[in-house]
Amino acid sequence: MRTTIAAFLRNAIVACVALAPSLLPSLACSQAIALTFDDGPNMADKIGLSPAARNEAILRQLAEAHLKSILFVTRPDTNAKRNDLIRQWGVEGHQIGNHTVTHPDFDETTLSDYERELLGCDKAIRDVPGFTRRFRFPYLKEGNTVERRDGFRAFLDANSYKTGPVSVDASDWYYSERLSDRLKKDPHADKNPYKDAYLRHLYDRAHYYDDLSRTVLGRSVAHVLLLHHNLINALFLKDVIQMFKEKGWTLIDSEAAFKDPVYAMRPDIIPAGESILWALAKQKGLPDLRYPGEDDVYEKPILDRLGL
Repeated sequence: MRTTIAAFLRNAIVACVALAPSLLPSLACSQAIALTFDDGPNMADKIGLSPAARNEAILRQLAEAHLKSILFVTRPDTNAKRNDLIRQWGVEGHQIGNHTVTHPDFDETTLSDYERELLGCDKAIRDVPGFTRRFRFPYLKEGNTVERRDGFRAFLDANSYKTGPVSVDASDWYYSERLSDRLKKDPHADKNPYKDAYLRHLYDRAHYYDDLSRTVLGRSVAHVLLLHHNLINALFLKDVIQMFKEKGWTLIDSEAAFKDPVYAMRPDIIPAGESILWALAKQKGLPDLRYPGEDDVYEKPILDRLGL
């Protein structure tokens, strides 16, 4: 019964968000957010937890929260153990999305090479349980010329692919790197200060992008948060979920969030990319938007001051 009620509430919020623009533009629905994951499992990284343990921990915490997500992967290689970990996501009801073969920066890649990156990954994952034709741009870079941007948009359409934009961008990867660096030096180091700093970071970014959503669109979208298949999420995903709940946010499934009309928008900016809300704000001419939207240069001074 508890699972049924939770699902009803999540669907009701998504319906509210989807109908708000047409019924009442100023309607403010409750804040909702979905968790999505990029990259991994990194079989070479065994700091803190083994790849299999990280995978199990992330999937367990999603299951405990009754959430379905999507893992955007680079091409599964000949490592059978890695492929098994990826397949486990689909087996447990999550989606598997396309994240290219080698994770290139589109701004540094030709259009034809980038198209081959998508096709190569598609060929490798199309038979994996949970496969869906949804593509997420590595580094959230969608083209620094009109030719690249529009050419790849047309290519996506021709291959029946949807994109996997994010509304809340963050630097979880950097927080995880800092934690891993500490554990390399001291395997018994206290992890709690990293958890606390990480939770503050995620909520700060969620709050910022939600404010941007209300400024640009007049409403709070069904948010999509960019996370990574890494140590810090394996350790603290339950805390991330609890933090958002305590702040009054509702956690929803990733595919439900992608139904928000904002994720079908194609902002007319160059360079293209970043958070969809950042891109819409840029198109609207909002001042003081930092570029790139999120990066370690913003977080390094914070963690340095904390001694982390």
